[in-house]
Amino acid sequence: MMYGGLGAHVVALTQAQARIGHEVTVITQAAEGEAGSHVDVNGVEVIRVENHYPDAQMVHEKFAYWVHGFALASQTACELMSRKPEIVHGHDWIAASQLIVAAKKFSVPSILTVHATEFGRHNGWLTSSLSRAIYALERRALESANSVIVCSDYMTHEIRSGYGVEPKILTVIANGVSPALSVGGPDEINPENIVIGFIGRLEWEKGVHHIIDAMEFIHDQRVKLEIVGRGSQLSDLQKKVERKGLEDRVSFLGHVEESDRSAVVQSWNAAVIPSNYEPFGIVALELGQVGVPIIAAQVGGLSEIIPTNEYGYLIREVSGESIAREIESILGNQAEATERADRMRVRVATDFTWERAVKLTDSVYEKVGS
Repeated sequence: MMYGGLGAHVVALTQAQARIGHEVTVITQAAEGEAGSHVDVNGVEVIRVENHYPDAQMVHEKFAYWVHGFALASQTACELMSRKPEIVHGHDWIAASQLIVAAKKFSVPSILTVHATEFGRHNGWLTSSLSRAIYALERRALESANSVIVCSDYMTHEIRSGYGVEPKILTVIANGVSPALSVGGPDEINPENIVIGFIGRLEWEKGVHHIIDAMEFIHDQRVKLEIVGRGSQLSDLQKKVERKGLEDRVSFLGHVEESDRSAVVQSWNAAVIPSNYEPFGIVALELGQVGVPIIAAQVGGLSEIIPTNEYGYLIREVSGESIAREIESILGNQAEATERADRMRVRVATDFTWERAVKLTDSVYEKVGS
């Protein structure tokens, strides 16, 4: 069960830890409708748990009930671990309760990695009871953890200003990216189809609606848009495409398996990351390493991954019109777009590896364990 960058992070980090000899156990959820399991995955002990409540469903109106059931099941699963841990490491608020309980149970230090916050996702407007409950749980976890890891400098500010908390130890460790199976975007503009792409969760904060708006400003009918991903906004986005009469130019590809993703992405002439909120932006690494020119909002952690226009095409104020201008800039000067994409590929390969992330994470473990 993968949820954006958090899922990719946990899989890649723990397997990289196992490769250098750490003994790692991951407790996570079983897929809905599937029994729990206890397996080895590339050297990582993985315990997948069924929800404590048989009738729990991961739907908005019952989400708090589901989360509580997952926390109870996760705590019970600690008894199944083949060895006592020296460190417990949780990721985001959904693991906060079990992180606190496990640290007490085993009398070991706790590490909390914050990938995103409820405060940030809603720009501080916590209008629902669920949002307020998540915020309170996040704050409790931030205060209780022996150390907090965030993925960008931007997130350190968000934690301090949005939660009024100064963690005991606060460390910035950028996400990494696994080596691509192959690299190299399209060599030239296809005379029949020019493909612009988006990959990510279809949620409001990802700004997918802005790319659909951009298609109205691009009059070249060869230009098509491919949207890869799933999310709660899918139906609304599809209706938006219909209202604008863009059905023949916009395609929703849904979820694409990782083994097929490189081929899809490398067929694109450019990719757009139009996020309203982006604590890090792991998709920028995935796109950058295969040589696709990137148009990105200048927000949050994205600004640290793509710091200047040397590496991509930055947009200060995201709108359909501003995205369309950058798409036309890429199509009008493909040589320049290729140069920027090449510089980005070198930057990703140098500065954003999982080996580097593991080394920095180990240093945090050593600090709290000493």
